[in-house]
Amino acid sequence: MSLSAPEIQLPAGFTLTIGSWSELKPAARAVRYAVFVVEQGIAVELEWDEWDDTALHAVVFDDAHVPVATGRLLSAAFDPAAPATGHIGRMAVTAAARRAKLGSAILFALMRSAPTKGFRDIVLHAQSYVVPFYARHGYLIEGDEFMEAGIPHRIMRAVLPAVLDA
Repeated sequence: MSLSAPEIQLPAGFTLTIGSWSELKPAARAVRYAVFVVEQGIAVELEWDEWDDTALHAVVFDDAHVPVATGRLLSAAFDPAAPATGHIGRMAVTAAARRAKLGSAILFALMRSAPTKGFRDIVLHAQSYVVPFYARHGYLIEGDEFMEAGIPHRIMRAVLPAVLDA
């Protein structure tokens, strides 16, 4: 499903597609590999998991149809104890495409999809240095900083639809 640029405020020359892992796997993997494995040095075996198959994925492509940003919204099966809570993760924008507000477009598109999955709130594990980015989008910090894949993170939560209507 392709979303219109005005709805998610994409810059000219970019398109956003939302779909399943089977549809978007090559594009999402390319971005995640470039950002997480190559740039951040995360072990490749930590990057791929069983949740990709059940998640809703979003990918931004440039005008040459090269994938430059991605993220995913996990199904309620990720945390059976909290079925109304979605989990956004694997948010990544390639170095060359940063500062074009593509991360905001991915985040907003996934958040807009969350209520259709029955989610009333969204939790994510933000790398500590990007906490201000998520805070600008209505996310609040929960708990202390923790290490994940050798990188400091914070748990953050947004309540829907309040942040979508803001």
